[in-house]
Amino acid sequence: MSAWPSIHGSAEDLLKEARRSTGIDMIDFEAEVPLSILIDSYNRQARFTEAGAVMKRNYLLRILKNRLRMQRDLAAHPGILDIELRPPLLINALARTGSTKMQKTLAATGDFNYLPYWMCMNSASETGVPNESTVNRIAEVQQYSDWFNDASPEVRFGHDMSALEPEEEAYILMQSLYAATLAGFATATDYVDWLSTQDQGCQYRYLRDTLKYLIWQGLADPNKPFLLKCVANLGLEAEIVNAFSESGIHIAMMHRDPLSVVPSASRLGLLFRRAYSAVDTDMSGRPGRMAGQMMRSLRYRQGHPETPFYDISYAKVRSELPSVIDGLYAFCGLVPSEQTYVNVARWEADNPKNKQGAWSYAAEAFGFNNHDIRREFADYYAWIEAEGICEWGN
Repeated sequence: MSAWPSIHGSAEDLLKEARRSTGIDMIDFEAEVPLSILIDSYNRQARFTEAGAVMKRNYLLRILKNRLRMQRDLAAHPGILDIELRPPLLINALARTGSTKMQKTLAATGDFNYLPYWMCMNSASETGVPNESTVNRIAEVQQYSDWFNDASPEVRFGHDMSALEPEEEAYILMQSLYAATLAGFATATDYVDWLSTQDQGCQYRYLRDTLKYLIWQGLADPNKPFLLKCVANLGLEAEIVNAFSESGIHIAMMHRDPLSVVPSASRLGLLFRRAYSAVDTDMSGRPGRMAGQMMRSLRYRQGHPETPFYDISYAKVRSELPSVIDGLYAFCGLVPSEQTYVNVARWEADNPKNKQGAWSYAAEAFGFNNHDIRREFADYYAWIEAEGICEWGN
């Protein structure tokens, strides 16, 4: 056991506490094994601060309470799973490719169901009654967000998190307890190794069912597609397509030069973890890990030409956004309205680059250099050039 502060209690203890807190007397059998492995991995590898260990325990407890509430409502209303989804639009990418800008711009159009941070973190109904007040659910997440920003204040310069802002579905994936994103804010290497031997499609089936559940709660419009975006999705396209086989899914891929992407992602990864630990994680292997993720995605594309993708250059998002919107909507079978472009222009005006503060990074600060990045991403650079998607001058 690590000498660092640890999460108090066993998986069984947390599951019992979740039942007491919610008043839901259901046994969450599927949570026991992954939760136990995750807690053990955190306690040996995350090197928590005292506050970090407490907040991570609270975070896991929130997950367990959301799981119980959803299980309660699905048991009482099995027809929730019969709700039909319009094909979601998934913005798929490595981190720091402009995917958040693309997501938030599209959320502003009014043409999609998007997932605000509070809804990702507290996706389950407290009462089990549709159209309940969400005041408590929002306030709890804003309180967590405020703590996080105080614990790691530079995070907001790279990825601002606020309860009402559009956010990644990563937090819903985490509720499955079969998601590598659970190691995104606190190191859990053994859990990730174990997860690699499991069915990772579980997290996307959980996401699919949660989207239906959100419609049932009155929190989403069944006539609009959901807007999804999570950088952990890259390389797991087979699992995603399979989970959404009933509705279908549209996948748009963001592309930006890895020379910018990898060091920027490394800085953000360090800052995420600093909320929970005072010991920085080694980022020197980041180029290889990110390149591996990209190549798994490209191999899926090459092996499944029947799955359409829409490729988007980061440079065009910054300089030709209306034309990007046009092409993306056509890809999804949607028609933008005049209001779509008005809303996009308003969002652009209200959210200039570096609105929260300047964001800078250099590869050498993380134990690698530009040569390392070019070497690891050589096949991706070659593919980008052959497809004519971007001009990076490498």
